[in-house]
Amino acid sequence: MLEPKGYTTIKQIENYLLHTIKDYFKPQVEEWIAMMEKYVEQETGRVFIADEVATEKKYDGDGKTQLFLDECVEVSKLTIDDTEIDGDDYLLYPPNELPITRIKLKDDAGLIFNKGEQNIKVEAKWGYSANCPPDISFATTVFVAGIINFSGEMSGEIKQEKMGDYWVTYKDKTSWQDFERAKDILKKYKKIVIG
Repeated sequence: MLEPKGYTTIKQIENYLLHTIKDYFKPQVEEWIAMMEKYVEQETGRVFIADEVATEKKYDGDGKTQLFLDECVEVSKLTIDDTEIDGDDYLLYPPNELPITRIKLKDDAGLIFNKGEQNIKVEAKWGYSANCPPDISFATTVFVAGIINFSGEMSGEIKQEKMGDYWVTYKDKTSWQDFERAKDILKKYKKIVIG
């Protein structure tokens, strides 16, 4: 069973649905939260809550002074050909913003990312942000609420849609508009991969 990362909580879902989730049903809802977090990550190509512990990723050196990275919130170590580079010898970009997506070796450092295969190692906390953006949290909440609605009995005019392995159901126009807005939020965050 997947563990939720924290894109939404049972309390947020209860507040959205305007009813309490019974204790015996909470483990199932936690599983749905984890599945919808995974869905959000697959749809956007992003992890919205960065790792708490830094881990290493390898990159190919190209003989230049800049290296594009996977999204991260903190870089704790940079190694070129097994030589650790001092933090004063490189800059992180974009400046004053998250996520970090590039490392530039300072001009006065006299260094380059030597050409080679997987010879650059970056230790970082990988992910888009330290805390889930509020609109992604809203989208995840709406998706899980839709699954809960589908699992219950609803009467009246109902709209349904399949999301990955799950069906979501919304009874009223406002909830359906929230669902459409949630899908638009994911489109806004979709990572564009070049090359």
